[in-house]
Amino acid sequence: MTSTSLQFSDLVKPECILDNLQVGSREEALTTMARHLVDAGYCHDSFVEAILERERIHPSGLPMPGHKIAIPHTDAEHVQSSVILFARLQNPVRFQSMGDPDEAIPVQMISMFALKEKKLIGDMLETLITVYQHNEVLDAILNADGRDAIFHLLQDAVRTHGK
Repeated sequence: MTSTSLQFSDLVKPECILDNLQVGSREEALTTMARHLVDAGYCHDSFVEAILERERIHPSGLPMPGHKIAIPHTDAEHVQSSVILFARLQNPVRFQSMGDPDEAIPVQMISMFALKEKKLIGDMLETLITVYQHNEVLDAILNADGRDAIFHLLQDAVRTHGK
């Protein structure tokens, strides 16, 4: 692996897994997650508003059978250091579907991308969409016992099912 080629395992860190996040709306989930990335030094202050604005224009709810997940991200200019933040919500919140913004779907898991390298966005989207098509992976994540278990499940799932 070259220094310019980041992999999923480099981007997901245990401290960037939020478990049992209690929020009442999509906006609250996105704001809380984005603020976590800013406070941890991964993103500039502008990241919070940028993620909300991009979600309004380009919804990130994945319209797949089974469990629903969202994969929000925004432009690289708002990122200081690349990372993926994963949140398991205590209760689902409604996201607009990526394929049909008129369709709202109940999302309980969110993978928020903060990627400084623009070319990584497509690669990570492809990897995670592939992984998230395996409902047994999402079942395991939803039933996992805490942050460390979620972290290991994500790592294993990408090794097993990712590109």
